[in-house]
Amino acid sequence: MANNTQSRTLIVSGAYPPDICGVGDYTARLMEAVQPSWQAFVERDWSLRALPGILRRLFALKPAAIVVQYPTQGYGWSLVPHILIVIGWITRRYRSVLALHEFTSLSRKAQIALALASHFSARIIFTTEVERDRARAFKAFSSKVPTSVIGILSNIPCAENQPDFAERSIDVAYFGHIRPNKGLEDFLEVATAMRIAVPQVRIAIIGEIPKGYDAFGGMVMDCCAKIGVTLILGLNDEAVARQLADTKILYLPFKDGVSARRGSVLAGLDNGAIVATRIGDATPASLRPAVVACDGTAEDVAVLCDALAMLPGQAAILQRAGRLYTTQTLPQDWAHVAALYHDAVGQALL
Repeated sequence: MANNTQSRTLIVSGAYPPDICGVGDYTARLMEAVQPSWQAFVERDWSLRALPGILRRLFALKPAAIVVQYPTQGYGWSLVPHILIVIGWITRRYRSVLALHEFTSLSRKAQIALALASHFSARIIFTTEVERDRARAFKAFSSKVPTSVIGILSNIPCAENQPDFAERSIDVAYFGHIRPNKGLEDFLEVATAMRIAVPQVRIAIIGEIPKGYDAFGGMVMDCCAKIGVTLILGLNDEAVARQLADTKILYLPFKDGVSARRGSVLAGLDNGAIVATRIGDATPASLRPAVVACDGTAEDVAVLCDALAMLPGQAAILQRAGRLYTTQTLPQDWAHVAALYHDAVGQALL
C-alpha cells in the first residue's frame, strides 16, 4: 500500500461532542486540525449486533487506514473496536492504527484484549513513553508492532484574563469528569476535613457527570451540599478555563499518581492554578517541579493550607514551572498533534 496520507483516513471513536468523554473531546480537536481527507467515523452502538452495519458503513468509505481512538465512553466493554482491527488485517482492505490513550489503568480483561489486537495493528500510538513501555512489557502484547508516542494537549484553552494568585476567588478545586476512581473520593474526604479545620475556605468541583454515572454524581451532589462545596457543572471549554484561572489550588489526588496524560492537570497549569497531586512512578521528572506533592489523605489539609499561604513570589515560581512544562515537553498545538498523527499513519501505510 502506498505511503499516501492524502487517501482517506477514518478516525474511529465511540464518542464525540456533545458526549461527555475526554477522548471524544480530544478526537474533535484533532479533527479540526487534520487534512480534509481525514474523516471522523463515530458510532454510539458498539454491540455485536451492530457490527455488520458498522462494517458496511466503514467499507463503503473505502479508507486506506483507520485510527481507532481507545478507550471512549461509547465503547463500553465492547470488543467490536478490536474486531475492526482484526478484520482490517484479515481482509487487507485497510491498515489499522490503534491510538491507545490508556493501558495501565484499564482492567486486566481490557489489557488482554488490547494486547491481542496489537498483533493485528500496523502501528500503535501511545500518549506517554511510560504507557508504551508498560504495554510492551505486558506478556501478550506484540513486541514487533511499531509505535509512536504523541503527547496530549489539554482540551481546555488558556483564559485570556488570569488573575494573580492572591486575587483568585476559589481556594481549592477539583476538575474533571465526576466518576469513580479519578481521585474524587479522596478529594471529598479531604474537603470535609479542611472545612472543619478552615471553615472559611472556598472549595469547588468543576466538571461533568458522564452517561452511566448518575448514581455516583448524585452521591457527589449530596456530599457537596453537606460539606459546603460549590458544584459547577455544564460549562463550555472557555467558561471552564475562566474558572480554572480563578482557582488558587487545583487538588487532584489521582489514585495512581499524576502522569503526562492527565489533561485536567495540563488545563490547570495552562491557567495558572497551583496543582497539588500525588507523585507516582509514572510522573515525569520534568513535571515534578511544577506541582505540589500530596498523598490523598487527611494530612493533605496541612499541605493545602501551606499552599494557600504561599507568598506571591513562591506561587509565581510554580506557575512559571507549569508553563515551562506545557510549552517545552508537549506538542505545540493541535496542528502539531495532527502532523504527528499524519506521520504515524503514513508510516503504517508503508
